[in-house]
Amino acid sequence: MTDVSRPPTPRPFGARLLETAGALATAVVLALPGSAALAQDIVQGGDLRAALTGEPDVLDPATSSIYTGAQVYEGIFNKLIDIAPDGTFIPDLATSWEQTAPTTWTFTLRDDVTFHNGEAFTSADVKYSFERILDPATASAYAGLYTQIDSIDTPDPTTVVFNLKSTFGPFLTNMATNGQIVNQTAIETGDPARSPVGTGPFEFVEWVQGDHITVTRNEDYFKDDRPYLDSITFRFLPVDQSRITALSTGELDWVDAIPLQLVPSLSQDERFNYVTSPVAGIPDYLAMNTQVAPFDDVRVRQAVALAINREDIRAVAYLGTGELGLIEMPTGSKWYDDTGVFAAERDVEAARALLAEAGYPDGLSIEYLGLTQYPELLKTGQVVRESLKDIGIDMNIRAVEVSVWFDAFVSGGYQITSAYQERTIDPDNFYTLVLRSGAPVNTTGYVNPELDALIDEAAAATDMEERMALYRQVREIALTDAPLVFTHFETLNYLMNDNVAGSTITPTLSLHMEDVGFTE
Repeated sequence: MTDVSRPPTPRPFGARLLETAGALATAVVLALPGSAALAQDIVQGGDLRAALTGEPDVLDPATSSIYTGAQVYEGIFNKLIDIAPDGTFIPDLATSWEQTAPTTWTFTLRDDVTFHNGEAFTSADVKYSFERILDPATASAYAGLYTQIDSIDTPDPTTVVFNLKSTFGPFLTNMATNGQIVNQTAIETGDPARSPVGTGPFEFVEWVQGDHITVTRNEDYFKDDRPYLDSITFRFLPVDQSRITALSTGELDWVDAIPLQLVPSLSQDERFNYVTSPVAGIPDYLAMNTQVAPFDDVRVRQAVALAINREDIRAVAYLGTGELGLIEMPTGSKWYDDTGVFAAERDVEAARALLAEAGYPDGLSIEYLGLTQYPELLKTGQVVRESLKDIGIDMNIRAVEVSVWFDAFVSGGYQITSAYQERTIDPDNFYTLVLRSGAPVNTTGYVNPELDALIDEAAAATDMEERMALYRQVREIALTDAPLVFTHFETLNYLMNDNVAGSTITPTLSLHMEDVGFTE
């Protein structure tokens, strides 16, 4: 996850940009049975009690690498631009944007925005925010998304100009994915990790470690009639029956996930509103540490790739939900192309031959680092363990808490594990961050200069067909070398009581809690 998160751990395009909204995955939200309540049905006020799958690492958008962090901080901060559920690009802190030259983007900013500390928002804050992300001292996992920025000009308080090193196809997508604007004073005089200060619809109140985070309504928010809610308390709870019981008894109002075995019944339960999306979600993958034996041998990695059974993973770990997950994109994405994907079909005999060729004719033993906090990922490990037995691999599962897992994952202290990368709207969002040599979340230690050059070439291209062809080459190399193996594409499932409305799932996976409220 780069969200390494959730284990870690994601746009308006200007009219001149080749990648129009039609080139993106359209997040068609399915709402059952009563969550079609319109905005005019939502009343002002109320305190929402929400459950998140885990606890954030930090609430600094530049340094957080866990999806649960983003779920909270995205309500505290704004970006210049955003992407709507239908894939169209919409203003946020910027009122308009234009590609004034092949390597120049100019944004016009709102002049009526203030930070939660009372300071006015200006172009200087935009410049500071992106230069901070790019500063090696910040150690931002998202720096790779913005390395094409050469300089940032601020000719006046409401104009900011990004000068790029070269043409860059996913620039606006990236701006709308991880481009939160921070306040320099708050960063330099406060604690951005634990007491964030933004311009967003909600202001930070408190963080009780291990229990909850509370945010309250920003009374000076620049968007009329938003947010609806007075406050939100985010509790950190496991995805089990206790969540549903808490919803039923009124202890909770909204949850970010439900036990998959309950999806068929709860999606039709009139006591609740259920929201999902067939195309917006998270690609899960097996990560193999290429810097340690036995996964420093490509033949062993390829053997694992050929041995896994995605159908079993979907059936057992995800109870038939989601997709098989051959690449980083869902089948509904305009970017989806599984042409020539290595190990798209299971081949036990070929896997055994590769192991023998690698010097393991009698098999070998490996350790899988499992996450107790994410049952689907842990079950994926259990399914993989059974599949690997067929080729003579004995995989021991060591289940740990997320903090232990994360430390091992980012430091290379593991052999094989399951992870995911949220907000893969453009292929570059995945390959630049996860597989490029030395990338912020290249936790497999994979190095391939040929692949690096292709990733850079694909990102620099602005023609859709050209980029599609280049990413076919990227996938052919990356998936054949198999530092990671895609195992599943998760879809999200939100559940709330029937008096809560406005919740949607967008390509950025932002909760957009400013649009959520009570209907009575």
